[in-house]
Amino acid sequence: FQSLLHENFAKTDLGELYQSIPFESFAETIPAPAFTKSSLGRKPWFDVKGAIGLLILKHYTGLSDALLIERINTDWAMQLFCGIQLKPGQQIKDINQPSFWRTYIGKHLDIEALQKRAAGYWKPWMQQRGIGMQDATCYESRISFPTDVKLLWQCCNATYLLVQQVRKQNKQRSSRINYDKKKKEFLYYQRTKKKTRRAEKKLRIKLVKLLLKLIHQLEHLQSKYAATLSHKNQKQLRAIVTVYQQQHGKLYGDTTIIKDRIVSLSKPYIRPIVRGKEVRQVEFGAKVNVLQVDGINFIEHLSYDAFNEGTRLQEGIFLQRQLFGKCTHQSADKIYATNANRSYCKKNHIATNFIAKGRQKIRYIEQAAALSKQLNIERGTVLEGSFENEKNHYLLGKIPARNQTTETCWIFFGIFTANAAKISKRIKQQSSSQSRAA
Repeated sequence: FQSLLHENFAKTDLGELYQSIPFESFAETIPAPAFTKSSLGRKPWFDVKGAIGLLILKHYTGLSDALLIERINTDWAMQLFCGIQLKPGQQIKDINQPSFWRTYIGKHLDIEALQKRAAGYWKPWMQQRGIGMQDATCYESRISFPTDVKLLWQCCNATYLLVQQVRKQNKQRSSRINYDKKKKEFLYYQRTKKKTRRAEKKLRIKLVKLLLKLIHQLEHLQSKYAATLSHKNQKQLRAIVTVYQQQHGKLYGDTTIIKDRIVSLSKPYIRPIVRGKEVRQVEFGAKVNVLQVDGINFIEHLSYDAFNEGTRLQEGIFLQRQLFGKCTHQSADKIYATNANRSYCKKNHIATNFIAKGRQKIRYIEQAAALSKQLNIERGTVLEGSFENEKNHYLLGKIPARNQTTETCWIFFGIFTANAAKISKRIKQQSSSQSRAA
């Protein structure tokens, strides 16, 4: 019965996807949690290998954590994909399993090692391994669009709640600070359809003063009662103090560009990424320089701070050589066409799509133009199209992760799942062509 079950599983879409993933190799890079090694308590539902399958299913199906667990309880193919088999009447009731494993795997995630293992596993189904394409994209985080007024009010509200918490712990009366009046002013401003610069600056000045007053009050309470905040609250308070310094400098100082600007109190690691697009000039999330080889995307550089992707071309070529051993052609946007990158590609005999400088020999002009045109078409359709495919179908549109660790893990598994889906189709086509030839 078990052999028949696995034979039928291999014919399903999930079975085909399963064949394209090196589960055993991936599981070797992530240590098993301590509770899985203990003989005490109930045996965990998933091991590391099953947890990797769980996160891949999350991005493949696009379901919420609760609905994903519900589907696994009723779908035998999903159970086999995760390496488990529930008995009749048995159910997984813990809907936090995907969240827990995302956090755990995120802490031990080695993107470079995993990509190297994946590339080695996928080589038989990748033909044009010497041609690479590079471009940068931003995987946006799910935060409300930040404004100075909104951010200041969030800081004021969070600090006020901390003050009230400390007072309550030490059996003191509530703070008599004029918080309700400022709250009404903020809500009135938010309801105003036409927000003038004068009204905005006036409210910002009031909120900056209120925030400073609340921070001083909290510091006084901590020193008076020797009150200690939790690690989470201490981290939040440090972010609030940084926001105050940045906003105060913007109001009263000569600061025009704020370095390491905080735009979200819940995600202080997020930075504004200026993209200069016609529809959306600024994006908020992780900026990723992506290397694509034969339609498969690899993360070359991931950062939550803005960076110039034009300086990453040589690192991308080095990554391609690490993964596949060679690089003969490279296609990239105009921003990558620096003199240093041109010299490097010429020295290493790598053909590019960059517009040539200076006079060219007549016999090479047509040939170079045809090659450049073809590389531009491939980059503009395949590479940029893959970004939209990942964002629309693999949960990378607006990432709802709560911290930097889980957000990085979310991005990696979203890109990896999109790659695995492409490889599974190639495996299916290859097996079908072999069966027809036989």
